Formats: sequence, C-alpha cells, structure tokens
Amino acid sequence: MGSRRPTKYNPPASPPQLFLYSAIKKLYPDARLNYEIKTDRGHRYADIAVFSNGLDKTNFKIDVEYDGFISHKYRKKEDKERDMELKRAGWITIRVNKKNIGEVFKLIDEVINANIR
Repeated sequence: MGSRRPTKYNPPASPPQLFLYSAIKKLYPDARLNYEIKTDRGHRYADIAVFSNGLDKTNFKIDVEYDGFISHKYRKKEDKERDMELKRAGWITIRVNKKNIGEVFKLIDEVINANIR
C-alpha cells in the first residue's frame, strides 16, 4: 500500500493545481476547484472552472486543466475525448502544463474574447 498524503479536495488536487487555482481565483473570484460538470456521459470534474458571473453580459465556461507530465504522458486520446465531452456540455478546455503555465491568463482571455464576439 502506498502512503498517499490526505487531501481535503475530492478528487485530490496536485500542488501545481492548487498554485494555479490560487492565482486564477485572484483575477476570477467565481473560479472553483474540482468543479463537477454534468455531461452526456455522466459527470466530470474541472480542475479549475472559470465562468462568467453574468454582470457584463458575457457567457463563458472554461475548464483549466493542469496536465502533469507523469499523469498525462500516455493519456492524449482520453484527454481529447474528455475535452469533446465537455465541449458538448458547453465548456471550453484549456490545457496547461509546466511549459505554458505562464500563459494561462492569456489563454483564458483569448477564450473569453472569442465568446464575446
């Protein structure tokens, strides 16, 4: 049996996810960690859900997924299928990893600006 550190988040959140969530939450206060999304196949969890509050008439639902190298190295097909499932439910997925984590706000802004037009 492995000794996994207990976490208060279900599903568990990795340290990079928690760091990313903390940064996103400052700019998007309505952001949620491990947000449950109902889909046509059941439900999924967004690592970090970013969505509009409706006050500025924008409408967006963004799932920011942190892809750690080890957990996502061999999951390209599964991740693509998951992204399509969320798209059918009205969500856009942004995949972030250690190479592009510094661009997360630019990526979020691009999705929001694309949905405003």
